[in-house]
This record gives sequence, C-alpha cells and structure tokens, in this order.
Amino acid sequence: MMKNENHSGNIIALIRSIYPSLTKAEKKVADVVLVEEKNIIYNSLTDLAEKSNVGDTSVLRFCRHIGYKGFQEFKLALAQELETPSEVDSSDRVPLQIMKKNIQTLEETTSLMNENVLNEVVELFLSASKIVFFGVGSSGLTAEFANFRFARTGLPVEVITDSHLGMIRATLLTENDLAVIISVSGSTVDIVEIAKRANESSAKVICMTSHIKSPATRYADIVLLSASRETPTEGSAFSSAISQLHVLDVLFIELLNKLGDKGIEMIRLTAKATSRKLY
Repeated sequence: MMKNENHSGNIIALIRSIYPSLTKAEKKVADVVLVEEKNIIYNSLTDLAEKSNVGDTSVLRFCRHIGYKGFQEFKLALAQELETPSEVDSSDRVPLQIMKKNIQTLEETTSLMNENVLNEVVELFLSASKIVFFGVGSSGLTAEFANFRFARTGLPVEVITDSHLGMIRATLLTENDLAVIISVSGSTVDIVEIAKRANESSAKVICMTSHIKSPATRYADIVLLSASRETPTEGSAFSSAISQLHVLDVLFIELLNKLGDKGIEMIRLTAKATSRKLY
C-alpha cells in the first residue's frame, strides 16, 4: 500500500505512476478516474464501480492500493486537490449565483420525478399503520421537518434521527409499517444498516436519495430521487436539503389532494391548534 501523505496534492500523478502495478480490475477503475476526475467527487462508490464495470470491492482495493482506507477518504482527498479559489469578485454577486444554483437543483429534481412513483408512495402513506422517517446528520434535520409537516395530515408519523434508536425502531417495524429513509448519499453506514433492518422486518421501505444505486437503495421498495452536486468538502450543502424538501413538498401536496376534504379539515384543525402560539 502506498502512503498517501507522501503524495498530497498529486493524486492523479500518483495513479499514473503506479498504474502498471494495478490489477486488471483496478486498472479499469483507474481508467475512469483519470478520464472523469472532476466528476468522480460527485459519485458514490457504486456509481464508480458501475462506470468501471467492476464490483464494489475492486473500487475499495484500488483506493487502498493508492494509500486510502476507503472510497470516501479517497474522494475527499481528490476533492481537496481539485478545489479552486472562489471566482466571486464581490459580495453582491453571491445571492444571484446561489439563486441560480438552487434553481438548477430544483429543476433537476423535478425532472427526476415520476408521477406513477409518486402515486405509489402516496398509497403506501395512506395504507401504513405507522410511518417512520429516518435520517442522520443533516438529513436528520430534513426528516424532522418532514415529520412536522406530515403530522398535520393526521397520519401516524414519527421521526428517528439517532442511529442507535433507529436500529431499535427499524427492528420493531412490521409488514404494515412504512420506513422512509432520507440520505443524500445513500452511503452513510448508519442509515444503510437502518434500511437493511427495516427491510428484514418486512416493512415497506422508501429511500429518498441523490444516488439511485447507493447501498441504501438495495433495501428499498421505492426510490425517490433528489438532485445534488455536493462535493465531499461541502457536506450538508443547503442545495441538497432544498432538493430533499422539494420532493417532500410535492409528496405532501399529492397526499393532501388524495385525502380531499379530510386532509383539508386536518390542516384546518392543526392550524387552529397552533395559532394560539402566535401573537
């Protein structure tokens, strides 16, 4: 194994220098990295494996061969190497640039939506005995917001953002329950384990992520995609949260339309209950 600390800032050169010593499968991974180095930082391990036409373990071996413990560590180092200073000249340009980025994220997320899939998700929400939103880290905040929003419909929702409690709760789910897994990467160890456990409990599993072939989606009955161009150095980007909330907002309105007068009455009642908290 190479020592990556001796090659800081020169990962691509390192890959080229040790290319002859790589295995056949590792060379396939290296070929993709060398051609798509600027895109790799947005990919999941499974994305890179598929592009390279190899298994996930071959990608991990490649990363270890060049001195990294795993794909995430390699991707973070590559992102840091590729980072360039901000091109913003003055502060008055920042709002416009951020707005354009967020609009693009919303447009991409909307293009990924499928009406049939949304309808199927709505039916699962309506038929579930319990609906549990799972999320950790920044996606845990999205899960909290989802719980707060969907609780107004009168549906039996709850939220779990602690990874240990998540495992316990997922274990106790039944075939009548629905687990909604929220994760931008779909590759966080804790959330993947929770998705796996929910699947093993025979609950229906919905995974909301930006990577359709991430580890968490392997245990999902339905995948809801949200766009994200989040690099490893900007984890918890607001644009990723915005895309997640956009999907949830669309789902909420679709669900409300399906509930009809009953849904409207629930919204009215909950609004009245909380209005006394306002001046």
